[in-house]
Amino acid sequence: MNKKKEQELVCLTEQCLKRYWEKDCEVMLSYCTDDILWTGAEQKEYIMGIEAVRKNFTELMSVIQPCIISNGEFIVVQNTGNACTVSGRYLVETLPEAGYFLQAEQRCTFVWERINDEPRIRHMHVSNPIGEMKIVEGSRFVNEMGRMAKKYMDEKIHTINRKKIVVEGINGKVFFINESQILYVEAKLRNCDIFMQNGEVIHGKMSFADFEKNLDEYFVKVHRSYIVNIQHVTVIRFCELVMSNGKVIPVPQKKYAKVREELMKRHI
Repeated sequence: MNKKKEQELVCLTEQCLKRYWEKDCEVMLSYCTDDILWTGAEQKEYIMGIEAVRKNFTELMSVIQPCIISNGEFIVVQNTGNACTVSGRYLVETLPEAGYFLQAEQRCTFVWERINDEPRIRHMHVSNPIGEMKIVEGSRFVNEMGRMAKKYMDEKIHTINRKKIVVEGINGKVFFINESQILYVEAKLRNCDIFMQNGEVIHGKMSFADFEKNLDEYFVKVHRSYIVNIQHVTVIRFCELVMSNGKVIPVPQKKYAKVREELMKRHI
């Protein structure tokens, strides 16, 4: 497969997982071959055949909590022409309606094959690091706090206590900005644009370098013109990041390995 088709399969893998954790397993199932092999985190989840996998997924949808995935890192580890293997890791995080906080890491491997020039999944494997997600015996979902859940709670508390930054806008207005609401900052000549979680863009009358000095450890300079809030990075892929608002931030090839390592270290 060429690079374009490789990237298509990386995006499809991410989309299938995103929809699954939104409690919609049909997207993932629609790509599966009839003889699909599913290997899940539970001991009994070594299941072959689309109907058996569908039954397992349907049971899971009735008990799992609605979640989002973030900080996905997906790579192609094998490309044999007509088949392609995508592996990755990402964070699963409960939505507020779940009634409690949970954040945990998962790893995955998807084996794709093009059949009649259409992408199909031959094998899926999803697992958690040992000891990461604690499950009470007889339960189908996490209900005790593991290491990542504790980290998530600590970060939520830190977010509440994070300082506000005072920024003068080029229009003369003064803004009191909560750091946790900043998605990313972009250099604009001698000033900078601050992109907020609510969609607002603040045109700051401050240099990019001076604004960087005000930020805490949750911000990383990934490009000479971009600083990102790592809490709002959803995907890391070669030479770019994807933010929670869909914005793609470029990462220079020479800096990519270092930036990826830094973001993964701070998040996990």
